[in-house]
Amino acid sequence: MGAIFLAIAFGCWTAVRAEKWQRAKILVLVGGAFFGITSVVSLVRGLTVSSDVSTWVWTSYFLVASAGCLVLLQRYRWHRIQAETLTSTMPKGARLFFGIQTSVVGIFGIMMLLLPGLAQQEFWPWKVYVSTLQTFAALFLATCLATGWATQPKDPESIKVLLPLDAVFPSLALLAVGIGWSVIAAESPSWLVTSVWVGLYSFVAAGSTILYFSLRKQRR
Repeated sequence: MGAIFLAIAFGCWTAVRAEKWQRAKILVLVGGAFFGITSVVSLVRGLTVSSDVSTWVWTSYFLVASAGCLVLLQRYRWHRIQAETLTSTMPKGARLFFGIQTSVVGIFGIMMLLLPGLAQQEFWPWKVYVSTLQTFAALFLATCLATGWATQPKDPESIKVLLPLDAVFPSLALLAVGIGWSVIAAESPSWLVTSVWVGLYSFVAAGSTILYFSLRKQRR
């Protein structure tokens, strides 16, 4: 969970530093999707499991954050008036990288959100609350929107704004895996499950980092 919030904080910082709205808008969409889904998860938990003050404080925060992102999208619009001018070309393999990521996080995200019990039993490497697993699903589905968007022809500078967020979360998640390895070793359904998740996080972290520095090198 700490990896999620730190990655979102880094994404917000990247959006603030973006020079144009058309480059930052994808991060606003990601934020709106994540906070929107998470607010529903938190609301359901508050109504059915735990109705303490902290639950409603977090639910309110998620709702306000989601509404803020949607207001920004409504005010500044998604589509540009003029056609997008490409400043450089995307490195080879970038579209395939985003396509693979979109498919994987989309499938896992839907299963984790709608079938958390099955996901926990079969392919999540440590035991968590249902609402926690669904929060991970919210991040996965928000990421799916972003990487799906990135598979289409875009100004590489717009893609570059997305990449720090795409690299930070899996990198921090791998750090968390290392810190909590004894728990994962004891609670994971199998070594295959653990290996798949470590491989997935490593693939995304390394791919996003390499692609980011490739785009920076192109601009020089």
